[in-house]
Amino acid sequence: MFRKFSLKTLSIVFIALLALVIIARIVDHSNGTNTLKSMLFDVNTDNVTSVVIYPKMLKGDKIELKKAGDNWTVLRNGNTYNGEGTMINRLIDQVNKLKPLRLAARKTDQWEKYELTDSLSSVVKLMNGSKELASLYIGKFSYRQAKQNPAMMQQNQYYQQPRGTMTTYVRTGDDDEVYAVEGFLGSMINRDANAFRNKQLVKVNKTNLNKISFNYPADSSFTMVLNEDKWMSDGIALDSASVAQYLNKIQNLKASAFADVDKGNYTHTIQIQDNQMNIAEVKAYLDGDEAVMVSNQNEGTIFKEKKDMNFSKLFVSKSAFIK
Repeated sequence: MFRKFSLKTLSIVFIALLALVIIARIVDHSNGTNTLKSMLFDVNTDNVTSVVIYPKMLKGDKIELKKAGDNWTVLRNGNTYNGEGTMINRLIDQVNKLKPLRLAARKTDQWEKYELTDSLSSVVKLMNGSKELASLYIGKFSYRQAKQNPAMMQQNQYYQQPRGTMTTYVRTGDDDEVYAVEGFLGSMINRDANAFRNKQLVKVNKTNLNKISFNYPADSSFTMVLNEDKWMSDGIALDSASVAQYLNKIQNLKASAFADVDKGNYTHTIQIQDNQMNIAEVKAYLDGDEAVMVSNQNEGTIFKEKKDMNFSKLFVSKSAFIK
């Protein structure tokens, strides 16, 4: 009798627990929740040899970022450009360490709602040779503004409003499920090829410089040399504050736009030399209100931008250093 009662009780308990599990799964499904992965991908980034991007704005066309030793190149429409390594490595890390906040949908019929179909999304793929290591589809973005606290604003004039919540909906290439992740990932991927190119024009250590030569048309060229902690030009001591201000401006210059054609008729050249005899050289010529420039620190890249940007910072007259 006791044995029968125990078996009957155990059966009832088992059925009750099974029912609770089923109910919990139904509730979870209706709420769009599930046991989440800690990260969407777990790729050894040392194995990534290229990144293939299909930005939504390019409507199916791709940009390929290819690793060559410690450097990256950008391949687009048969052309190869120097890549911005720091930015590309940051992109890889961000994709690889992506943590889902919640499960938003489970089935493919929800992809369009979250802009995750092939035509509505941007796609980034991490590759090792021809092998795909990870594939991420980036879809809809939403922003929810933080609730204001009028009482706190009245009581404290320095009260800072809490930040809103940025959410992007994504899916992986081998999964039907849609995940919500934090941030605005589309801004990182949905861009043209120039966004991933190396924009470095000049990068020098201002404390290690000893000579700067300015070669201009006519007779306006001059050279400034560091002599016993004083910058001199033709035996004249230059204003130290003006020199310091100039060096601060030029020590790390990045251009804003590129050109495809190099006419080669450069009229302005600056050579910046350090104590190890390394020389950073920029050549330039004016084309209307724009300047075309090339740098030996970014070989093969042609920049073209408004002349009142980097050109006016680099190419100054001798009078700028005399007070």
